Amino acid sequence: MFNGSYYNPPILWLNIIGRSGDGKTHPLKFAKQPISEMDKKSFSKFHSDMQKYSNSEDKKEEKPLYIKTILSDFTPEKLSESLQHNKKGVLIFRDELLGWIKSFDKYKKGGDQQMYLEFFNGDAISVDRVSKAPIRVERPNVNILGGMQPKVLKDMAANNREDDGFLARFLFVYPENLKPNIFTGKQIDKDQYQSYNKLIQDLFTIADKTLKTTESQIEIYKEWQSEKVKECHQDDLEALIQSKLETYVWRLALILEIVEQTSKDNFSDELSDSSLNNALILVEYFRNNALRVYDKLSSTNPLDRFPETKQELFKELPMEFKKGDQAELFKKHEVSGGSLARFLNKTELFKRVDSRGNYKKMFN
Repeated sequence: MFNGSYYNPPILWLNIIGRSGDGKTHPLKFAKQPISEMDKKSFSKFHSDMQKYSNSEDKKEEKPLYIKTILSDFTPEKLSESLQHNKKGVLIFRDELLGWIKSFDKYKKGGDQQMYLEFFNGDAISVDRVSKAPIRVERPNVNILGGMQPKVLKDMAANNREDDGFLARFLFVYPENLKPNIFTGKQIDKDQYQSYNKLIQDLFTIADKTLKTTESQIEIYKEWQSEKVKECHQDDLEALIQSKLETYVWRLALILEIVEQTSKDNFSDELSDSSLNNALILVEYFRNNALRVYDKLSSTNPLDRFPETKQELFKELPMEFKKGDQAELFKKHEVSGGSLARFLNKTELFKRVDSRGNYKKMFN
């Protein structure tokens, strides 16, 4: 999309934050399922084509290629090859994104982190190889999707990733006040699943195009950007987040618009005001989540690594208490049994005064 000043590719880096068992995996699996099915069919075709190629006496034929969209375990060279042959781009997917981050420089020391910083902008890449033909991709589209537990956020920010802009390039989903993940036995309606599946397939088959903005949208963006920049100007962290959200506004607007056009099978070369306005709503949601993540990173409070129910319980407990006298409070916050015992045994939070169940908090 061209917004009057520069081109914006539909590149998203999304990290869903939640404890193990909070239910991150199933939504992620559902979201990528149609693309996984396309990769499965692509592999079947590749396998069939390879058999024909192997049995053919004419080796002048071009060797078949396996073109897939979702990458999980790969080398930087394989990533470049996938981009070369996949004009729609690729999705780096990991249930736990920290595993992907820890694989940086696994095959060659230095450079992976910087490579991804450049991928975010969608600028052309060129890879020179010793024994193979060089690779050049004019508009690489590298998307990243996965989850992460709150307790490893500091590992994500390590190795200068908080300062070099790597962390700020992610959109975070970090829900508050989560309820227990109760099994219901229900399934997503079949018609809704089929509609979603068809939408994703249609998005992969539509012709490439560049949407343009109107004067109306430029004015909408200018008003929002001016207000937010002034609000963030005196705070380095908020200014950093704002700078990345200014990029994401256009990317989200582009995605919302092309989804709308594809679902209605009614295509235009212009962005709509409604797509931009909805994108502005989304970036404010992601702003709040980003601030939550950075607060987590800067915090030295030992309570921050515990779920909110236990944080609230700790705050309501008196400075000195007897375990048996606080039964109602434990029940109120639904902390009991082994979970309660392990919580009270955290020496950074509590000191056990005696063997009669008396405790003292280490801080208030």
